[in-house]
Amino acid sequence: MNNRAKYTDVNEEKQNRIDDVRNMFSDVYDFIENNCKPSRETSLAMTKLEEAQFWAIKGITREEPEEIKNITGSIADENGNILF
Repeated sequence: MNNRAKYTDVNEEKQNRIDDVRNMFSDVYDFIENNCKPSRETSLAMTKLEEAQFWAIKGITREEPEEIKNITGSIADENGNILF
C-alpha cells in the first residue's frame, strides 16, 4: 500500500501533541460560533480552520525520527561543511 494511504501509528508523545492541537482548534471553533453570525464568510472560516487542523495533525503524524531527519534533511552544516 502507498505510504500516503496507510494508517500511521503514533507514539504517546505525538498523540499528546495531536490532542493539544485538537483542543486549541476546539477553542477557536467555539469562539467563532459564539461571536460570528452564520454567513458564507463564517462557513469559509470554519472550513479553513478544519483544513488547518487537518494539516497540523498530518504534519505531526508524518514527522520522521531525528536520525532519519538528519539523513534526509540538509547535507551541510551552518558553516557549509558537508555532513554526508
